[in-house]
Amino acid sequence: MPFWLRLPGNLMTPMNACYPLFSIEEARFYETSILENDSGRTATAMEAAGRAIGAQILADYEEIRPWPASPLIWVLGGKGLNTGDALVACERLHETLPGLRVKLVTTAPEEDWNPLAKEVLDRLGTRLGEAFGTCPAEAFVAADPEGGDVVIDGLYGLGFRPPLKEPVAALLKAVNQRGDIRMRVAVDIPSGIGETADENCFRADFTCIPGVAKAPAFAPAHAGAVGRIRFLEIEPFLRQEGKAAAGQTLVASPSLYQEINTIRPAGSDKRSFGHGLVLAGSPGMPGAAIMAVMGALGAGAGLVTGLVPASVSGGAAGVLPEAMWQPMPIRTGGGLDVGTVGLVSELSGKASAILIGPGLNTDRSTSFVVCRIVRETPLPVVLDASALTHEVVSAILGRRLDAAPVVLTPHRGECARLLGKNEDPDDEAALLRFCQKYRVVMVLKGSPTLVCDKERCIRVPAGGPVLARGGSGDILAGMLLTLLGQEPGDALRAALRAVTWHGAAADSLARESGAVAVRTTDLIGHLSTSLRN
Repeated sequence: MPFWLRLPGNLMTPMNACYPLFSIEEARFYETSILENDSGRTATAMEAAGRAIGAQILADYEEIRPWPASPLIWVLGGKGLNTGDALVACERLHETLPGLRVKLVTTAPEEDWNPLAKEVLDRLGTRLGEAFGTCPAEAFVAADPEGGDVVIDGLYGLGFRPPLKEPVAALLKAVNQRGDIRMRVAVDIPSGIGETADENCFRADFTCIPGVAKAPAFAPAHAGAVGRIRFLEIEPFLRQEGKAAAGQTLVASPSLYQEINTIRPAGSDKRSFGHGLVLAGSPGMPGAAIMAVMGALGAGAGLVTGLVPASVSGGAAGVLPEAMWQPMPIRTGGGLDVGTVGLVSELSGKASAILIGPGLNTDRSTSFVVCRIVRETPLPVVLDASALTHEVVSAILGRRLDAAPVVLTPHRGECARLLGKNEDPDDEAALLRFCQKYRVVMVLKGSPTLVCDKERCIRVPAGGPVLARGGSGDILAGMLLTLLGQEPGDALRAALRAVTWHGAAADSLARESGAVAVRTTDLIGHLSTSLRN
């Protein structure tokens, strides 16, 4: 079975791939086919998985606070390789945190353990000495020990089928009820979740999935237990090149955006990197236009022109002097005047793409003007926020068949309105039908974000709750405008680049300042940080 996909027209490495989303049975079959029941290959995969999980935990904990001098990690262990992954993760943590303490809660006697996991257990015990300890699950539940900085769930792998049995059920229930654990991490998939879930399944803040993406972790019904997904690319699962079938659900590499980070040609000038038009803003919502232009500039556009009401343009120029600010005609109520159509037509000759929507009024005059621009402009188009209406989307069908691509960026509520009352945004078949009908690429913002074209849906587990604030979508739309303008022939790739980059910048911001006391515009400074790290 193919494992990773080269996107069309792109020289992508395996670390910049999209991976098929497997059922539990498919994942088990695929892992077996790669590891070939070879203990050496299995050990290599376990070490790679564990080290990747440890590195991820090191980074994600920074969202809460700096690491203390002597952090305590609880590991919930069974007898299989998932426990081995968790213990290797602790070894990786100890390399950076020499004061680390690890307590293993066991649900199986050591004589029943997988030999590879037992080897790591012995190795970690020797390494940590008195800072390492074990206790049976029953003792943990009865003793009510001190809370931990992190709990790592390494109990079950792909073989779990509900219901949970004792002592695991009591252990997970006790852990889930505790309020003195700062961060909860599941290895591969939270224990208690298979194709269906037990009511006492482990409830994770993060689920680290090394190598092979498993469908139950991405199921909307399990989102509350899975938390935020961290898909980790590891050896030896980066070797087989393949081609995914049309309609197959995929998972984007979290590092896909890194292909943007190249040396720019020596002979470049500002016209080499696109000229984006941003048709946005209104007297009551000027900030949306400013943040969209910030996103476009931050993503590397050579030129950006903001088309905004005259009452907005002067203040916007003071905030962002790098952009050109073009006043556009508006009606008394704040809606767009038909003269904006001619203005856009005049500017289109030197532009590479146009973004329409952030902060616009939603009256009839605005809808009429936006529909005309969408039908008539030859440019690639990004439609966001106020431009996501049935009338505007229907206008896409009036574009020439050879017209440049259109990308929509709805959140779930906007998507539900566009699909209609009998369709569900969680139904990928409905999303594919919509994209086929209107010839668009859709970026359905959420956790995870879903990027769809007429052939496939790609899940992008990037970013986090730091993005759950007004304006983050405006910045994403501006970034997409730049990337689509720089490569208009591949709207799907532009969308994936923008979403993965936006998510990586959000993670960078949260690790520096937390997810609570920050502003949306703080994200801009982390576009460079995330791209260069």
